[in-house]
Amino acid sequence: MIPPSLLLEAYCRGIFPMAMENGEIGWYSPDPRGIIPLDAFHVPHGLKRVLKKGIFQIRLDTSFEAVVRACADRPETWISDRIVQ
Repeated sequence: MIPPSLLLEAYCRGIFPMAMENGEIGWYSPDPRGIIPLDAFHVPHGLKRVLKKGIFQIRLDTSFEAVVRACADRPETWISDRIVQ
């Protein structure tokens, strides 16, 4: 298991764990790093209208493991059982 403190530090530096084909966990640092600057983030009018309809829910800490496992349920994935743990 990856200690939460190590994972948080890695994420802060733009590095994340990735399951490798041999079953080990490697660390990936994309170049360039994708960053969405929130101070300049623009929500288009069409999206605002959709959000106002209230048909979507935004939740935190709900069914975390089930969501991660659903994301991993594809022919090729970087999310292994060790990553889920």
